[in-house]
Amino acid sequence: MSSVQRRESHHLRRRQAGNHLSGTLGGWRAAAGGAIALGLLGGALAERQPSNAILVCLAIGAILALAMAGERAFPWAIVLVAVVPWYPFIAEAAEPPIVRQKVLCAAIAAAPLVPWLWSLPLRARGARPGKGALMVGVLYLGLAILIYQTLGSVSALIDSTVVGYVFIGVTFLCARRFGNGEGWLAAAFGGLLVLGVMGAEAYMKAPSNRIGYFVGYPITYGALVVGLLPAALLFAFQRSRLLAGAVGAGTAALLIFSESRSSWVAVAVMLVVAVALQSRAGNLRALAAVITAVAILAGLIAGTGLHKIVERKLSAKVVTSQSVTHREFSVGYAIKQIGERPLFGAGAPGYSAQESASKTDIGALDNGYLSVSVDLGVVGLVAALLPIAVALRVLGRCARFGVTPRFELALALGVLGIAVVTVFYDSFYWAQLDLLLGAMGGVLSTRVARIARPEPEPEPDVTVRATGQGALASVRPAT
Repeated sequence: MSSVQRRESHHLRRRQAGNHLSGTLGGWRAAAGGAIALGLLGGALAERQPSNAILVCLAIGAILALAMAGERAFPWAIVLVAVVPWYPFIAEAAEPPIVRQKVLCAAIAAAPLVPWLWSLPLRARGARPGKGALMVGVLYLGLAILIYQTLGSVSALIDSTVVGYVFIGVTFLCARRFGNGEGWLAAAFGGLLVLGVMGAEAYMKAPSNRIGYFVGYPITYGALVVGLLPAALLFAFQRSRLLAGAVGAGTAALLIFSESRSSWVAVAVMLVVAVALQSRAGNLRALAAVITAVAILAGLIAGTGLHKIVERKLSAKVVTSQSVTHREFSVGYAIKQIGERPLFGAGAPGYSAQESASKTDIGALDNGYLSVSVDLGVVGLVAALLPIAVALRVLGRCARFGVTPRFELALALGVLGIAVVTVFYDSFYWAQLDLLLGAMGGVLSTRVARIARPEPEPEPDVTVRATGQGALASVRPAT
């Protein structure tokens, strides 16, 4: 049996196993879920804590919904946890989450792990993880042990900053189980829609404020929008060009009202890369569509009041603003600290933020790569860069072979956008962005080999036979 036949037979057995499993186990899943819900609900009500009962019901309902969604559960779980408003809806500065840290950390952990656990019965018998996946697991396990030893207690680990960073690797490894990418485009569109609705409501309630504090900070909001935008645009474009145009225009307005310059830069970089790849592949229609869309958006912004916000954020006064001055401090401080402790840094996330808060009025280094390097050294930086490196490899192969696979490009451009924002922001310490990075990077890692130079079409076999009156050419199709 050839390798292609073995592969097809393997996929057929997995589909048959999945259908059999869903048919035989669906009943007990519902029964077990109902029994657990009633038990926990009764216990919570007995303690006169109805709020806990509501949380329990919501959690169990979400788990059962994920179980019934199949492989689509993974992207939906990641995106929904990333866009939930865990922070005060209206604010003027970054504030603590409105839920307890243990609840937020539980949601972060459940997003990749619950769909992965449900998928275990469908795993091919005898399949083992590759050497690369094992190395990634060992790397993040070692970093988790290092962080625990530095902080000294398990309770100190229950923080969204720590859990989010560690779950870059966990989510990356779980995402490799869902390499077919089913459900990603719809989940990205749904997540962007939720962010848009919440952003519009926040603007109507407080027009003078920046939008996005409900996910932690406006720059976090901008990074989430940028990360989901390419996949959401592809989902909309596959259904209607008008819908894709509406998504693009709405996203531009959201990013402007967030007043996140780093997100604007990220969109510009994504556009440049997309145009370059389309030009390399010779897709003139796609290139013309991108340029036309950019021109229309620029005209809309210039013809409305949105251009005033852009001009204010890009004015000459910004050059001497506190944020720019703080970035200069961040670079100098980080270089000094990395030189003193290059390998493992301070040993725990958050050290650079505490030092920055004690020396300045801003409690973070305005560069995610420098923050991780100070806190966890070069080893921690390499671990955080893993999904970004995968996305860059995908983009590199697309440029090398002159191909533009839509799904892979959408995820890779989303990761690239978040990576650009990280140059100006400590993105690695926001769990929502960590989930997106790990999930999209993990899915892409299983699809890199599919990006290859297209095979040329076989040419017809031309044979020449002699006749009495000269040479007569006949064309015979290749077999």
